[in-house]
Amino acid sequence: MSDAARHRGLPLPRRGFLGLSAGAALLVAGCRSATEDAAGGAPASATASAPDLQIVYGAAPDPTQLLHRGPDTPVFANLVLDRLVDLDPQTLQPVPWLATSWEWNTDRTKVVLKLREDVTFHDGRPLSPDDVVFSLTGAARTSQVKPLLERLADIRASAPNEVTLTLAKPTSNLFDALAFNPVVDARSYVDGKAAEKVNGTGPFTWQAFKGGNQLDLARYDRYWQSGQPRFERITVRSVTSSQAALSALQSGQSHLIGAVPGRDLKVLAGNSAVTVQSARASYQQAFLGANVTSRPFDDRRVRQALQYAVDRERIVAQVYGGYAEASSLPWPSNTPGVTPDQVSRYPHDPEKARGLLREAGAEGARVPLTAANSPVFSSLVELVKYDLEQAGFGVDVQLLDNAALQPKIQQGTLEGLFIANHGMVSVSPLSGITVSGPLQVGRNTSHVTDPAYADLQSRAFAAADERARADVNHELSEYLLTESFHITLAHAWETYAFASSVHGVATSALGYLRLGDTRRTA
Repeated sequence: MSDAARHRGLPLPRRGFLGLSAGAALLVAGCRSATEDAAGGAPASATASAPDLQIVYGAAPDPTQLLHRGPDTPVFANLVLDRLVDLDPQTLQPVPWLATSWEWNTDRTKVVLKLREDVTFHDGRPLSPDDVVFSLTGAARTSQVKPLLERLADIRASAPNEVTLTLAKPTSNLFDALAFNPVVDARSYVDGKAAEKVNGTGPFTWQAFKGGNQLDLARYDRYWQSGQPRFERITVRSVTSSQAALSALQSGQSHLIGAVPGRDLKVLAGNSAVTVQSARASYQQAFLGANVTSRPFDDRRVRQALQYAVDRERIVAQVYGGYAEASSLPWPSNTPGVTPDQVSRYPHDPEKARGLLREAGAEGARVPLTAANSPVFSSLVELVKYDLEQAGFGVDVQLLDNAALQPKIQQGTLEGLFIANHGMVSVSPLSGITVSGPLQVGRNTSHVTDPAYADLQSRAFAAADERARADVNHELSEYLLTESFHITLAHAWETYAFASSVHGVATSALGYLRLGDTRRTA
């Protein structure tokens, strides 16, 4: 495909695409196609829709941190706010959203974004380049993904409906950040403070936030995507109990639920009134981490023994109910440059693990294993402990409340082994090793400070084309597989269950709900 097409934001074919394993059906991409989006969206069909939708979700809406959150922005944000670009779920190439096109200069240190001219905020004010400048400037200061924006030297409104981004150095993953961070109203948004209303450009308007756990939304009649949204009203309620969420769906009190553990969804098997779908492009990665400064994990052979010891397929089946994928790598199997051999590099092989421990003189070593005290992590710990013991380790388990565990993960004060998860790996590998604490180059939970790792990151930043990015992704994957300080256990997909009367549920590549074209038959 030509550079001109690439600049217009049309999706590119993804090298090395692998079919994902059988399981829940893949959700439709959040945008239909680049040409439809650029033209304002295809007209909605004449299919009638019931006037409202009730959603139950595991996390409460938080209107105070829209520019802070990054990859785990609450579910409601994508209903009220838009982003500059979306990502194609198969290629992870940017596709138009609020930005209709973009063009780089020759050395890829400057990109000009052209904005849609038919977008208004919910108060009727047209979207302006100043709103984009305000939003990106705020995200560069406070967002969880601010490391992706650290190379931005200048953000400015360069013309009506145009924003120019200047980079101090070329970066190949800038559009990951543009897809993560929403565009907010520069005139009304105050970062870190709750507002009675959030003024966005999305398909639904913010009506009321009740009791800290219910958000009422209403249709925005002037939404820029023609024929959307279908619903007059949406209510998002926070219910932290997965059993309560499932009961609400089965009783008809809710039409759609999210953030329910996969293994709990088995109660819906055979229920023709319910559909379960997974956004496989977006997932939380469960991993086993090793502090490489703690003996015996200062020996690479011992860390590789961990890789062979864990039974990933059993973890997928028993902990996630099949709504996950087993992999030896933290990023998707269809990442450019990743090969099938790398994805399946470490099959479950207790004898091989025991042989590596014996070779390293570490057979029978007692090691600490720390994790959060929650149902999912308790199950992970139980299975991993068993696997490690079968391979020849002695394991001492410590379960901590999440409030006590997270500072230890962030500050890197955990000894031995630890189990946790993170979501900043379902985009480019470069974004994962730049932002995610367990993988972050130079400062990670495992205390890996290898210059070779930093060199791979530098090469990934500088990769100027698809082939160069694929090459460095392959080398990054080899590095992680060899060093084995970060042992991937499973990719747990973002999964939703909804009534069979609900049609057209979609997500973005990052797992955010796209409900503009969703409808419900009465």
